[in-house]
Order: sequence, then structure tokens, then C-alpha cells
Amino acid sequence: MERPHPLDGKPAQWVEGGVTWTRQMPGESVEDFVRRCAKARGPLTDREKVILRDIFAPTLDQPAADAA
Repeated sequence: MERPHPLDGKPAQWVEGGVTWTRQMPGESVEDFVRRCAKARGPLTDREKVILRDIFAPTLDQPAADAA
């Protein structure tokens, strides 16, 4: 007997243990899924912005280096 997937029957978004969970629904485009996740999440904190800047700095700074 095949075991059901743990997300079977779960809605597109739910709160569990104080955490908002969002899953991509069948047929939903990646763009729509990411847009919905961002909307559910809310704005980034200053700390999160710094962390993301550190992660993506090489990619963001490369075009400026190429132009010089």
C-alpha cells in the first residue's frame, strides 16, 4: 500500500506552531508561488536584509566590476 504524501490534504497555506507554511499547489507557476510566499511572509527585517546582501553581494557587485 502506498503511503500518502505528508502534504496531501494540506491547503496552500497554513499556520503550524506559530510558523506560516506555504506550498506550491499543483498547476501553480513558480512565479505565482514565489509571489504568494512573499506576500504571506511580510517585509524583511534589517538583519535579514544584511544577510541577503552578504549572500548576493558577489552577484550584485559583478555588473559594476564589469562596467569599470
